[in-house]
Amino acid sequence: MMRLHRVRKTRVTRNELIADAIFFVVPAILALIAVYVFDIHWNFYPGGSLFPPTKHVFSDGWIFVSGTLFGGIVGFFLLKLMVFGIHEEEAAKKKR
Repeated sequence: MMRLHRVRKTRVTRNELIADAIFFVVPAILALIAVYVFDIHWNFYPGGSLFPPTKHVFSDGWIFVSGTLFGGIVGFFLLKLMVFGIHEEEAAKKKR
């Protein structure tokens, strides 16, 4: 039970902040690419032009901003959860 009160034992380092920025930027870029590909997917059918794309699903650019932020945040938490699990597993192996 004491573990819930104090999970963090050290200060936040510069390297950890850089890693967190990378953990946000990489999923955000992937989400932006996914939203863009979905936006132009009608151009993959016959009669569509990929260069430049002529048909778009979204008429507003706000979906790109919100999709990128949402994808970045979700990806960030999933990556942090994975890293936390790896650290817990390593700590459990050291205890044995």
